[in-house]
Order: sequence, then C-alpha cells, then structure tokens
Amino acid sequence: MDDAPPPAKKPDARFQAPDPQACETMKDVRAGVDEIDRMLVALITRRQGYMDAAARIKPDRNVVRDEARIQQVLDNVKAEAEKHGLSWTIAEPVWREMMERCIAYEFEVWDRTRT
Repeated sequence: MDDAPPPAKKPDARFQAPDPQACETMKDVRAGVDEIDRMLVALITRRQGYMDAAARIKPDRNVVRDEARIQQVLDNVKAEAEKHGLSWTIAEPVWREMMERCIAYEFEVWDRTRT
C-alpha cells in the first residue's frame, strides 16, 4: 500500500491551457501565459474599480494614501503567496508597484471628481 503513487492532480477547471507541469511545447507555455494575462487584465480592471469607489468615498485627499493599509495588503499577499507557493521575490515588487500606481490613480480620480 505504501508504494501507491500519489493521486493525480486534477486540472483546474478555471483554465483552458495545459497545467504548467503538462506543457510539452513553447506553444503550450505561451497559451498558458496569454490565458493568465487575460485573467489578470480582468482582475486588475476590477481592482481599479475599487480605486474609483475609494476616491468617491474618501472625504479628504489626505486619506488617499494609507500606510497602514499598504502594510496590511502586503502582509495579506505574503501569506497568500506562501500558501500557494508564489515566490515573494516576484510577488512583493509586483504588489508594491501596483499599489503605488493605484494610489496615483486614486489621487487623479479624487482630484478630477472634486474640481
């Protein structure tokens, strides 16, 4: 019984492209990367919508940048990255840059909607 192979990993139904471990050609790899990029655009667009909402809701421009919230987001992402096996050397700069860009966008929206 101890010699039994581990159960095969079920394919993730959210994806049409082959799992990374199943890729045999660069065409397979590129299909996966392109699929993920399409998903990321949709997710980042939704995140941008929350920046629009924050700019609408926050009563004062001085509260647009929230250092405590930035740290909370980084802590949350780090925990999630560790859970999923995402390298923090990839995740941290991506999230820091995305947050900085989102904050700059939120300032623009806040200013535009208040003038």
